[in-house]
Amino acid sequence: MPPDNTRGYDIELKRGNDCIAVQVKSHRAKCNVAQIRKFQNFLELPLASRFNQGWFVSASGYSKPSLTNVNAEQPDNLSLVTFQGISQIIWDYNPPSNIPIQTIAAAYEPPKESSKTKYIGVFTCKGGVGKTTVAAHLAGAFALMGHDVILLDLDPDRNLRKLFLQDIEDENGDASIFVPAINRNELGTTITVLNADQWKEEDYSDVKVIICDCSPVLSENSQSLVEKFDYCVIPTTLNPLGVSKHGDVIIRTFKHIRQRNPQAEMFALINNYISNQNLVRRNRALFDHLNRSLGEYTSIDPKCKLIHPDAAKIRHSIALLYWGYHIVAGTEPQLAFRESGGRSFPRTDFLQLAEYLEEHTTIDELRSSGL
Repeated sequence: MPPDNTRGYDIELKRGNDCIAVQVKSHRAKCNVAQIRKFQNFLELPLASRFNQGWFVSASGYSKPSLTNVNAEQPDNLSLVTFQGISQIIWDYNPPSNIPIQTIAAAYEPPKESSKTKYIGVFTCKGGVGKTTVAAHLAGAFALMGHDVILLDLDPDRNLRKLFLQDIEDENGDASIFVPAINRNELGTTITVLNADQWKEEDYSDVKVIICDCSPVLSENSQSLVEKFDYCVIPTTLNPLGVSKHGDVIIRTFKHIRQRNPQAEMFALINNYISNQNLVRRNRALFDHLNRSLGEYTSIDPKCKLIHPDAAKIRHSIALLYWGYHIVAGTEPQLAFRESGGRSFPRTDFLQLAEYLEEHTTIDELRSSGL
């Protein structure tokens, strides 16, 4: 066992020259992106340098976004294990470089997907906070998880459509991308951008995720679409000069949507978050200030909240800052999920956001079934 007051792992395994850090989770909920990312960060710390491997062991399995992210990164020092009894374990992810272990794999049946179509609206509290970027890459996260996605471009500027055009010279042409599957033996998925007048749900009955890049003029968004939203996401930033003003606009957006949709869950999301240890105190103070400015309204509408950055956030990255450069370069449309040093922070962050929304989906379905 690790020394007293040691954080980051629960068990230490030694065999010959191999030393393995083991993290064990015995939760009812599946282990998520954030938990695995925290363990990966531990393995990169100087105090973990004596470990040549890390095993993350779960009694409940792993969320689809967490498995998607690990399979995309292919880390060579991490294994994911599901424990289902003394002689029943599943190696959900085990790179070839790891120590060969004889295991008995239990029968595994993937969870059934919900047949209900999910509608997500992405709104803005002010120009430049990343509404279109968030809508596009949230679609990318769901696509990586195996969903075909429709992106509805409701913004009069049609920036989303421009960013997905196969031929930038043809404004009314094909606006879509193919997203290859993380696992080679699986089918890829598609993201298709449509205008509001092109959308008919019956024409796309096989698509279960619809994400709308909404107009900044709230009244210009289709009433019938707003009524369908299961979730609404409002990106904002922790900008000292604008944080109070953002709070006021977010509340007005919450109220506008609520007048038209009594059921939607609404979330303010921190975008362009700078994860710098020197800024932890400032970020916390700005977040608390924004949370207080929203508190009067969120206290009376429990389906509205500001997402804490520990649960989901979109970090500042060069990849997102320069997303759309393919238009200037004259290359095919693409998302900002390209890896740097074996990782893609935008991919991880948007998978975590998709997971956050899916967790609320699960909670809603359990409530509706009386559990």
